[in-house]
Amino acid sequence: MNRLLSRQTEFDSEKGSISPLIMLYFTIAMLMAFIVSNLASTYVARRDLINKTEAALSIATQELDEWVYYYRLPTNGLPGSNSDLVPINCSDAGSTFSRELSAMDTKASPARIMSYRCDGYSLGAVVEQEHRLPFAASLLGVDSFTNRVDVNVQSTFR
Repeated sequence: MNRLLSRQTEFDSEKGSISPLIMLYFTIAMLMAFIVSNLASTYVARRDLINKTEAALSIATQELDEWVYYYRLPTNGLPGSNSDLVPINCSDAGSTFSRELSAMDTKASPARIMSYRCDGYSLGAVVEQEHRLPFAASLLGVDSFTNRVDVNVQSTFR
């Protein structure tokens, strides 16, 4: 009996010690959910921006430079020649790219074209878009993230 009584007093002295541990684990779990949710949201927004930019550039590559296409001299077999690629009209492709990218924007913050490149056979662009985080850290001054992507496409073969 004495032994049982000593065990019970031992347990009584540790009463309530699990509460701080549960609060600590809950805080860690909430912090991890905060971090994972924000990272996943940023990753999804980045993939969405890449897909929209690739789609707009792919549509823009269809702007044919008719003069080069129909009247250029054949250069088959010459090193460094682009004779197998369809030439792109760079000015028309730029306006088409800008129009298509703005038409695909459904978010509150539109995508901004930082730079646009065209060499007559391939297109490239650097585009950025601000993404609002689902769980903003107002105390740290973090409530949005800016995604910047660099995407390149090349015209199709004849």
